[in-house]
Amino acid sequence: MIRKIISGNEAVATAVKLARVGLTGIYPITPQTSIIEKLAEMKAQGEIQTEIVRVESEHSAMAATYGAALAGIRAFTATASQGLLYMHEMVWWVAGSRVPVVMVVGTRAVGAPWNIWNEHTDFTSERDSGWIMAFASNPQEALDLTIQAFRISEDERVFLPVMVGMDGFILSHTKTNVLIPDQEQIDDYLPPRRQPYVIDPEDPVEIGNMFPPEGYMKLRESIHLALKNSEDIIRQHGREYNKKVSPMIDYSTLNSSYRLEDADYAVVLMGAWAGDAMEAIDVLREKGIKIGMLRVRYLRPWSEKEIRENLEGKKGVLVLDRSTSFGRGGPLYIEVKSTIRDTEVKDIVTGLGGVTVGKSDMIYLFSKFVEGIKEDVTWYYPKEVGKLDVRTPRDIE
Repeated sequence: MIRKIISGNEAVATAVKLARVGLTGIYPITPQTSIIEKLAEMKAQGEIQTEIVRVESEHSAMAATYGAALAGIRAFTATASQGLLYMHEMVWWVAGSRVPVVMVVGTRAVGAPWNIWNEHTDFTSERDSGWIMAFASNPQEALDLTIQAFRISEDERVFLPVMVGMDGFILSHTKTNVLIPDQEQIDDYLPPRRQPYVIDPEDPVEIGNMFPPEGYMKLRESIHLALKNSEDIIRQHGREYNKKVSPMIDYSTLNSSYRLEDADYAVVLMGAWAGDAMEAIDVLREKGIKIGMLRVRYLRPWSEKEIRENLEGKKGVLVLDRSTSFGRGGPLYIEVKSTIRDTEVKDIVTGLGGVTVGKSDMIYLFSKFVEGIKEDVTWYYPKEVGKLDVRTPRDIE
């Protein structure tokens, strides 16, 4: 194992190389472009054997990846924002076919209006599509979770695609120390791909053809059950990763906690701003405020057991959402609120479209929460954003 200073996108490309991916369907979109640029560079230098298929759209990128996976090849793609929305139809086809595929999403705002900066709306919009959905908080996790995604996706007890999210620009383009496993370690952890059905001209099968209602509903339930049952399988493969590859980050659980055991109050969030939250928690702890954090690492499957064990009994839970379900609140808040019904849960929607929310903002938000925020849903704007007026159709005569 060696240590390198690399970006999140470079970490993902390295994971794809170590996983010995057979085909990558590519179409560039900011901020994931440098993943496929790095893979193309590796291919040109003879470092990887993966077949890189350049296509005309994200829809085709997923279609090419899907076809390769059906043929029994370990397959990967990456996208973001409008690209993920453009491939949305194929995202459902892959899950409905129960075929292992891994995709990384460099999360970004969704238009209109056009915005290339970070938020989680593209990622959370796919939470009902039947994919397992992990979310990294730093480039090291981006590498580790991508490698584990292949193992989970190809487990015969799962056989579902896996999506790994990471904050666009904040992780995709920021360089930091990353421990890179040896190829021998990954070969020991990730066995060659095997699947019971493949596209073979000598042995034709029907895939995705017209299905009668009874069979369709049974198939939908099989996806639901496979996702529910993947919880323990994810923990199992996480423990094995810690044993065979790296013990640095604990992957024995679906979620990660910080100073939560003795906390009176809890903050729940997902992604890179967990680092700012931990620093804010340390400051408040020095002031005698007992607050901790639960970071959601897997949005799907949603581990009700872990969420309840970590949050039930707290005096209050504050959820920070970097995306929103318009008219309803943050998607993460909706998930938490439906899980711990006997505990006070409040939501803050903030950081959309690249708005910076840092340590000082979190100290302010967490302090206000402990003092008592009354609104069910609150949109928080840092000072410079709060001063900005945006006209809506009702303002225009």
